[in-house]
Amino acid sequence: MKLFIAPFAALGILFGTTANAAETPETILIRSALDSQKFGMRIGNAELVLSAYAEDFVAYDGNSTADPRGWYVLFEDYDTFAQNMTADLQTHRYELERTVPFIQVLEKKAMVTTVDSGLVVDRQSGASKKLKSQSFWIFTKFEEEDKWLATALVQNLGDTTAGPRRSSDNHAEIIDVLQREQEGWKSGSASTIAGLFSEDFIGYGGYDTYKPATWKIIFSGTEDLEKWLDRRLAHTTYSLNRQVVYTNVGAKGREALALTKEEVSVAHNSGPAKHSRQRYVLWTMSKSSGSWKVTNMLFDLGLSN
Repeated sequence: MKLFIAPFAALGILFGTTANAAETPETILIRSALDSQKFGMRIGNAELVLSAYAEDFVAYDGNSTADPRGWYVLFEDYDTFAQNMTADLQTHRYELERTVPFIQVLEKKAMVTTVDSGLVVDRQSGASKKLKSQSFWIFTKFEEEDKWLATALVQNLGDTTAGPRRSSDNHAEIIDVLQREQEGWKSGSASTIAGLFSEDFIGYGGYDTYKPATWKIIFSGTEDLEKWLDRRLAHTTYSLNRQVVYTNVGAKGREALALTKEEVSVAHNSGPAKHSRQRYVLWTMSKSSGSWKVTNMLFDLGLSN
């Protein structure tokens, strides 16, 4: 993975190569998965819909806001999601159209935005209501099947940060993970930091916006992260002040999301240069084998307060 490290990269703003605007074999496969899902929704075929999702799929509800303090874990596992989808398609018919404004691919990971519009029709009464839904998807490539499948989805995403916020559940285990990650930066321990991330972790640069179409994937896997940490921490010292402002854990206690507000400073060991800034960071986590691991982390989310 090639990274261009700009001056603010010391603060966690890391720049990756941008996606090519032209279609590639990978974007065509991703669009094919989305088309299968859309067509399945139209004809009420749950099997076709579910063919677009991976077995470790997780869904979050955006609650009509771009501010993660309004988001919550909706489905923690594929089976629960599949049961809900099957039941919904037996009750409703979806007359929908879809646009795909944005796809970015980095190695075996991709992020996608979609906008769905149309009607949701009650199969029994015939009553209909308008559908307008914006979603943010995360896809993973499965080499054995040569398929891209959705591993995460934020549905019902809002256009602005206005909208309902939820009360934080202040989950002690999630806060503990975030505190340990913070200590890793302070102690300069790459292994401490990387050990808290899942193998398939994805890191994103938010570039001080809340719009997914402006974000970039910068790390595709923990190996990428640890290599960068080894290089970076050998030459710099970090100071990190972190406030956990929101946590939400699913009902089964297996998936979570969190938002932190941070002040981070970095000093270069070879000279007097020092940089600092404030930032918001969005996290998702999954609990497996008894411990929580970070699955996604978005630096520099554009929130004003």
